[in-house]
Amino acid sequence: MLTPEDCNVADDIRHAETLPAAAFTDRDFLARELETIFRTSWLVVPERGDDPRPLDEQVAARGSRVPITVLDRPLFIQRGWDDDTLRAFPNTCTHAWYPLVLGATRGPTLVCGQHGRRFDCTGRFVSQQGFTNVPNFPRACDHLQPLGIATWRRLTFINFVADAQPFADCFAEVDASLANMPAIPERMTAEIRDVHGNWKQHAWNFLDQFHIGFVHRAPGGLADAIDLATYKTEIYERSVLQWVYARDAADGFDPTWLPERFRDAQKNRRVFALWWFIFPNLTLNFYPWGLSVNVYQPVPERPDTTRFIWYQFAIDRQKHAERDRRWLSSQVDAEDVDALAQVSRGLRSGFAPRGRFAPEHEHAAHWFHRAVARGVLPPT
Repeated sequence: MLTPEDCNVADDIRHAETLPAAAFTDRDFLARELETIFRTSWLVVPERGDDPRPLDEQVAARGSRVPITVLDRPLFIQRGWDDDTLRAFPNTCTHAWYPLVLGATRGPTLVCGQHGRRFDCTGRFVSQQGFTNVPNFPRACDHLQPLGIATWRRLTFINFVADAQPFADCFAEVDASLANMPAIPERMTAEIRDVHGNWKQHAWNFLDQFHIGFVHRAPGGLADAIDLATYKTEIYERSVLQWVYARDAADGFDPTWLPERFRDAQKNRRVFALWWFIFPNLTLNFYPWGLSVNVYQPVPERPDTTRFIWYQFAIDRQKHAERDRRWLSSQVDAEDVDALAQVSRGLRSGFAPRGRFAPEHEHAAHWFHRAVARGVLPPT
């Protein structure tokens, strides 16, 4: 059992050590992460496999509802019949725990298929046969308990607690960087697959500037497409932004799409990408062609596996078609997946000590390790 001392990550990066290997392989530690970090964080809702439409389209009509699963928990999303408000609830009847929504439906009320308990679109108990003379009924727990829900640029987010940190606070810096960015009209691809490695390995790798010159080395790699010497990292309370100038200005953003601070008129350099990381497991990767969304979702009981969710939304369809040639989308993905499979072997070897951080290059990784340690095992 890992203790706070085992996982302490010092505030001073010069003295800090990484999380121990056991934090990436231990089932109990994963269970604690799910009950702490992931219970109170805003999480992307994965698309449903039985409907090719994006989730926001599936619940666009008043009274529409669909079942969803987030971290193996059955939930459903409901569009209000009278007020058009989007809500989220546990997909579990408050009578005898039967799932309430088995598929996409629509209507002003929801009826449980096991015993007929009826709820309105706000989650309030309406009626059930046989409950006319029951004292102290309905109680608060007989209504469906609302969960936090938010939408952002065609993505839907869930929070397991209703009084979570406001979604807008978590995304304030992201929104500021995108103030001039065109809207994202169209989802082009959606992919969900299981890959090797703990979810934290994938997050750490995303935040690791160091590995680009090696895993994605030139010639022909990402290190060849960007001016690595211009790599910038900006750390905020709940997020990290990494950005870099393109080696070829033609592969960079139209300068009018980004705030003034990203412009370099003197050398005519253009930003290759805005790589946002939102704690704990979401990346929003903005390119001149659009948005690539990665979610590193833990798999309960399987600390050595990550459910990799990958969506792509096009702003410019022509550039999106060139994403593998100019922005190396598939190549970088394949190189990272292979590298993390190799790291997983090292974690299981029994020869994985706690590492140290390079102070000039790994402050984002240090921020992440510290956030996990404090979220799961706060200092006593």
